[in-house]
Amino acid sequence: MEKVENEHKKVLIAPSWQKDNILDSCIDSLLDSLLGSGFNVVVRPHPEYVKRYPNRLEEVLSRYKDYNGGDLTFELDFSSSESIYNSDVLITDWSAAAYEFSYVTLKPSVFIDTPMKVNNPEYEKIGIEPLEIKLRSEIGKRYIVGEFSSLSDDIIYMTEHKEEYSDKIKNIRDTYVANFGSSAQVGGKYIIRQLINKQNKGE
Repeated sequence: MEKVENEHKKVLIAPSWQKDNILDSCIDSLLDSLLGSGFNVVVRPHPEYVKRYPNRLEEVLSRYKDYNGGDLTFELDFSSSESIYNSDVLITDWSAAAYEFSYVTLKPSVFIDTPMKVNNPEYEKIGIEPLEIKLRSEIGKRYIVGEFSSLSDDIIYMTEHKEEYSDKIKNIRDTYVANFGSSAQVGGKYIIRQLINKQNKGE
């Protein structure tokens, strides 16, 4: 993938659509901390949010329709993922897009600790910390909702020390992602071996 060097660092806000996501809980305070700080800020709602909560989205859009700072865009066309991978930093709550972004680009993500999406309320009984929690502080930084006073400075630091983050993210990716970049070939060879084995056994 060709890497793009942005004249003004591009910050992509890509929330989930779960309850109390960024758009519903802290988008205004988040934008207050970013706009006017030299970034190009893009807000890309989750497609499910657009589909399920059009009235909520319209309320957000209406609050910023007269904003003329030139550094804020709402992206509602999801036909391309180009804006995701051309960003310098991605901000989310609990969306897995952050890991896709960081693993592919080796750039850091910022996590806002909105209420966690829990599909298994008894997950702690397993005794294993989910990677979605463990890695939030390792591939970037995490913030409490509304406490964004240092966010713009932290993002500047992240972009100016991108090699520090890229090395760390690559190590994390190599540790937790199997066959990165070659999973299709590995999976295909496995399927072929299994078919050959079945054929040899006469199944």
